[in-house]
Amino acid sequence: MRVFIFSFVLLCSQFSFASDLMLAEEIKLKSGTLGEERNLFIKLPKKYHDEDNSYPVLYVLHGQWDMLSTLSTIDLLEDQIPNFIVVGIESRGKELSPENGKTTPFAEFLATEVVSFVNDNYRVAPYTILSGHSNSGRFVLDCWLSNNPGFSKYFAFSPSLDDNYILDMVSKSKIEALKKKAPLTITIANEGEHMQNPFTELTQKLSNLSKSSFEFKKFPEQSHRTTKHSSMQYALQSTFAGWEPTYEVKTSGLNGLKKHYTDLSKKFGFKVSVPIETLQKLVAHYAISGNATEELNKHIAFTINQSSEGIDSLFEISGYLSSNGYKEAGENILNEICNQAKNNQRCSG
Repeated sequence: MRVFIFSFVLLCSQFSFASDLMLAEEIKLKSGTLGEERNLFIKLPKKYHDEDNSYPVLYVLHGQWDMLSTLSTIDLLEDQIPNFIVVGIESRGKELSPENGKTTPFAEFLATEVVSFVNDNYRVAPYTILSGHSNSGRFVLDCWLSNNPGFSKYFAFSPSLDDNYILDMVSKSKIEALKKKAPLTITIANEGEHMQNPFTELTQKLSNLSKSSFEFKKFPEQSHRTTKHSSMQYALQSTFAGWEPTYEVKTSGLNGLKKHYTDLSKKFGFKVSVPIETLQKLVAHYAISGNATEELNKHIAFTINQSSEGIDSLFEISGYLSSNGYKEAGENILNEICNQAKNNQRCSG
């Protein structure tokens, strides 16, 4: 059976919905805290306006510089991670520097204005990540330590540690308090002793945290700038390891497939639907194999019922197969669609 699904993926590789890398929408947010307008760069999932799902949010500091690298990495990992609302936040310089544990104006802006704006204007799930590189990575670590503002997970890439501020704050924190904090991922590139030494000391201090609470990765082949891609890829893949079901789970039957996504929903705290593209490929797989009628019919029924776009996707895959050498498989899908949705206008006559 593996041959059928693999052959189908090759057959329709151009048809199978690889996402387009689109630039984000730029929005100017007037900040009372900062006393000025600040740019936000917002990228919605490609099907945001076609469905009513809620989505986790990835907040990216240094958004004016790091938004594009973030979006390109997310694009490459499309099947391995959830669909995100990505919010790039214009930020720079001293406004990201800590102030002896105090809530800085920028931290207040982020917590009370940016997050509130996103929550009020978009369908957001209760799962958020704050990501930063270099001095914004240090800002992320300061937020992690103070839990203000609070996020579900924190990514700090090549954070500025050479002033020892973060090390001092961690040294003053009790390990039991650190264990209660949200999960943290930090990385470092090949950056010289002034960065390597404090990074090593920090990871040693945090080594008593569980792997699910703290992960770190060194990228000796990358520079401070080029580590953005590698770090984001590592952080997302480690956070959402096992997101995409294995081949065995995909082809074990509908019950196993649904359980996989139900388990993801429970783990991350937001609803995770079976992707339409996955259902299309499996419907094609069962139709081409010709000996799995029961599973084919179950997958068609589930696809129709899961979302309003489900039936359209089935007509689409039926037509595609019929036009590309799998006429019988396409007709079997069409017949079952019309058996389950007799009143659809495309089934009349």
